[in-house]
Amino acid sequence: MMACIQSRLRWTRLSTTRLTQPSLPRAYRRHISTLNSSAASLDIPGHTVTLPSGRLLGYHTSGPTTGTPVLYIHGHPDSGLTITGQLETRAAERLGIRWIGPDRPGVGLSTPYDAQTVLDYPSDIQSLVEHLGLKSYYILGTSGGTGFALACAKDLPRSQVGAVGICAGVGPYECGFDSMVEPQRKALEAWRDYPAEFKAYYESEYVPLARQNDIAALADKIRGEFEAGFSGADREALLEESAFAAAVKTLRQAWVQGAWAHAKGMELHWRPWGFALEDVAFPGVRLWYASRDGSTTSVMGRFMADRLPRSVYKEFPGDSHFTIWRDGNLQEMLRDLLGAGDP
Repeated sequence: MMACIQSRLRWTRLSTTRLTQPSLPRAYRRHISTLNSSAASLDIPGHTVTLPSGRLLGYHTSGPTTGTPVLYIHGHPDSGLTITGQLETRAAERLGIRWIGPDRPGVGLSTPYDAQTVLDYPSDIQSLVEHLGLKSYYILGTSGGTGFALACAKDLPRSQVGAVGICAGVGPYECGFDSMVEPQRKALEAWRDYPAEFKAYYESEYVPLARQNDIAALADKIRGEFEAGFSGADREALLEESAFAAAVKTLRQAWVQGAWAHAKGMELHWRPWGFALEDVAFPGVRLWYASRDGSTTSVMGRFMADRLPRSVYKEFPGDSHFTIWRDGNLQEMLRDLLGAGDP
């Protein structure tokens, strides 16, 4: 699910295809060839579509194929693979949802894109939607995926999008980060000030483990981070057996190509999204926040709610960034999302 911003690993979530491609530009071919040669036997979950630019976009699906399409816009480090977890699969079966989870550039099978901006994302999603033949769909963005989801709300055809929701979403640069608890805020500032060092740390500590088909070593490292960094309900939520297994698989997907996508996501926190919230004409965006979230805070949620037209804000009392994404809450949010529009 969503990922919280810290200097080390402090995040909730972490048809099989190989890294092959038809006719990509030279730089993209070189990158994929390099990854193939360094991890020739590595199976990476997902399907791909070739974008007009020649880049590959990886994506995942789960739930009934005839269900209502809901696009999951992930945070970082995170992946669209989140939707294949037990929690998400249960929700899909109960509510008749067809989850679709695209991976952003550099995640899973998606080609890295150095010039990536938030406003580039809607065109990638439009290509995916056309590839899948979707006439209509809903959008659910989480955590660091907020700007990307709202860019889609702004730019994708209104006739296609039924409703847009944000769960525990990070606020825009203009909102600032003062509402975050101090360790989270200082870690985000450290990413801003020392991006090369943080990227090198993840390249050294996590990427080699993510590139192993046996993920036991990666799981052990992540478990140690969770046990050392959390207590009480947060630790229980993170270490619950099925949630933890899903987190490890998702984080492997985020790092298997390297730490580029993780670092790029953190970099984009320190840039304006390229549009004002008031420019998102899509009405009635749903915003769901946890009262105890010290990362993507309710202050951020209310900041956006005050500026998005006819938005609907809801706060889950007593929940945190790590406990808001659970059975009852998730199904409530999805029912709210599906009830907000009729694509």
